[in-house]
Amino acid sequence: MNLSFFREGSSHFRFIEWEPGKTMGYAEKIELSFFAYENNFLSKVKSEFGNVPFEAYKIVWNRKVGKFRKEESENRIFFSYTSSYISETKGATITSLLENKSNSLETKTPIEEFDIFELGGDTGQLIEEGVRSELGGDSRWSHSLGSMELFPNSTVFTKQETGTIKSEHVSHHYDYLQLRYELNETETDKLFFKLIYKENNTQIFFVPPYTNGLGSKTKEPFGYKRIGDFLLKEEMK
Repeated sequence: MNLSFFREGSSHFRFIEWEPGKTMGYAEKIELSFFAYENNFLSKVKSEFGNVPFEAYKIVWNRKVGKFRKEESENRIFFSYTSSYISETKGATITSLLENKSNSLETKTPIEEFDIFELGGDTGQLIEEGVRSELGGDSRWSHSLGSMELFPNSTVFTKQETGTIKSEHVSHHYDYLQLRYELNETETDKLFFKLIYKENNTQIFFVPPYTNGLGSKTKEPFGYKRIGDFLLKEEMK
């Protein structure tokens, strides 16, 4: 994030949820961007454009819905997504932002996308991902984590049309840190939430809707306010 425009803490997150204890079933992938604009940048916008509304905070949201299949023998899990629900929400304050997000309408779009993870310990390594469209054909990225001693990290990009490989390209410049996901299998009755932004005495936590919609959950901790899929904690000064 460019600090000339965004405050520290603005970031992008990915969460993947699936039915615990099952080898196949429903799955959701949420890509969430949280933006807080710099005060100096907001002042410049106001001085340059006058009364044009430009809110201090924004959430860009993309929820992908589909199914998963877990292969215990290979310790792999496959996700396929068929629908995408997109929204963009703005707010002058953090509270208004979260309230606007809970009331926002999502735009639904049919998709054909997939992720394949290799599970190990407390992490899931994304080893292959792909997207298919009627216009663009089948595109997929296969990731291989190497070693400094033997061979470098690499990604093979393959483009197919009607089952025929049209092009193939190998790159060593992918951001491989993005491929490692934290694997968190919490108790089914525990409320799971993740810190996504902190500003002075204010903290915002994301509460994944599907994970926390299964079974009966404990209530949010004392001092936390639930607003839609988020928890807001504001410490007393």
